[in-house]
Amino acid sequence: MATEEIRPHVLCVDDAQEILDVMQELLEGEGYRVTTSIAPINLTRVKAIAPDVIVQDIMFEYDQQEGWRFLTLSRLDPKLARVPHILCTGATQTVHDPKMADQLDRMGVRVLLKPFNLEDLLLALTEVLAAQRLIDQAGDD
Repeated sequence: MATEEIRPHVLCVDDAQEILDVMQELLEGEGYRVTTSIAPINLTRVKAIAPDVIVQDIMFEYDQQEGWRFLTLSRLDPKLARVPHILCTGATQTVHDPKMADQLDRMGVRVLLKPFNLEDLLLALTEVLAAQRLIDQAGDD
């Protein structure tokens, strides 16, 4: 189906199934294609999924190491570096640390703090996807 191909594909990664379920229902209701994962997945699998945007938590089972590893490796991978990232997290102190905030900004990562308004997520998705389209168009010129 042709319209299926033009619907933006969102990969949601979070360790809370309830959050994944709500995100999937909301985003599919808004016309997005959604793939969910309860844990960070390897980059080969992410490339096969081919998301247009990745929405992820940083905390997995009360530890930030896996979340940061997934975020960092995906931003360093040449094929995934162009995929916008939205970090949805309750780790307020971590993301507000000036060094971390600066690093996230340099990596081009948008941050939404939990609990967030679902309208804020939809706005963030619209904005990062529009920005990526502009970048892609500029690269085609």
